This record gives sequence, C-alpha cells and structure tokens, in this order.
Amino acid sequence: MIEKLKEKYVFFDVDGTLSEYRYKDKLYNGGSPELGCQSLEDLMFGDLFYNARPLKTMQSIIENLDSNKIFILGAVITNNEMNQKYKWLAEHYPNIKKENIFFICSTLLKPEVIVEFCKHYNINIKKVAFVDDRIDVLRKAEALGIEAYHPSSFIK
Repeated sequence: MIEKLKEKYVFFDVDGTLSEYRYKDKLYNGGSPELGCQSLEDLMFGDLFYNARPLKTMQSIIENLDSNKIFILGAVITNNEMNQKYKWLAEHYPNIKKENIFFICSTLLKPEVIVEFCKHYNINIKKVAFVDDRIDVLRKAEALGIEAYHPSSFIK
C-alpha cells in the first residue's frame, strides 16, 4: 500500500486514523455522539487529545512518505483541541510540517477542502490520496475523484 502513496499528496485525518479513538477506554463516556468520546468539559478544558495513543502502522507509513507531500486535514471544535493536536502531532509524527496541518470545523467538508487545495496549487486530483476513518466522508471524496483509503487498508 505504501507504494501507492509514495508519489501522491496525502491528506490524513487525525482521530481514528493517526490515533486511537477512545477516551477512558470507551468510545463514548457520557458525552454526546456529536462530540465524540468525551464530555463537553473535557473537550473544552481537558487534555484528552494530547493523551491519545498513536497508531504504529500509520507512524510507519508517514515516516516513509515525502514530508513535503504529507498533510493533516482534521476537524476541531475548540482551540484547546486544536492546540493539543498540534502538540500531539509534533511529538508522534515529527516529520509532518506544521504548515501542512489544516483544521476545519466540519468533517463532512474535508473532500471539498482537498478539491479547493488542488485548484489553488494547480495539483491534479489524481495525484492526491485521502486517509480517513469515516466511510461517508471517504465515499464523498471518491465521488469527487479523490483516491480514498480507510486506515484498515494499511493493516498487515
């Protein structure tokens, strides 16, 4: 699989793609499904994102790609979450350049953001791949001509 990505611009999601998507060893711990696996208090004031476990398979993949062509496209709700994710990425995925990290407010907009990125930098959409854990978002990306992969595609 890694050979398929070597010549591409690759956009990676964070939660559930580069990190395990659990909090206090549960998917949902009293929080609402809209927030994910945390309470609103934890989302705004806690350190749950900084304590996420990185996925070794994804670390290995990213280590073997061109750092100029690796991008993060994550969704965040609060500044606290965004700051923790910057710090977490720097620690666990050090070859991802900070200027290649993009956070937006809606996961569902990721495919459109990739298309706009390609238009802005005059990159052929066929030279792009997207890795995310949400099947609905991956299907939307494929419908727009983006090569899309679920993290399970990389497990040996």
